Amino acid sequence: METRQIEQFPQSNAIQRAQKYGVDITLLMENLKLTPTERLRKAQRVLESVLAFRAEVKSFQMTREAKQKHDAN
Repeated sequence: METRQIEQFPQSNAIQRAQKYGVDITLLMENLKLTPTERLRKAQRVLESVLAFRAEVKSFQMTREAKQKHDAN
């Protein structure tokens, strides 16, 4: 896989305006170094992390509610 430096990406007016406005495009440029398949795999890992986090939150909430019901009796 060929990795490109940020300087090798064409600097369009939109990129220059975003940088001038103060937008940090570092992550965007880093992601553009990846192949589409690598980007999809990365997105899939993020999605899996979010879903796992949501499941943990739900489990915690259910445990807390059960404890509150138990304590109320």
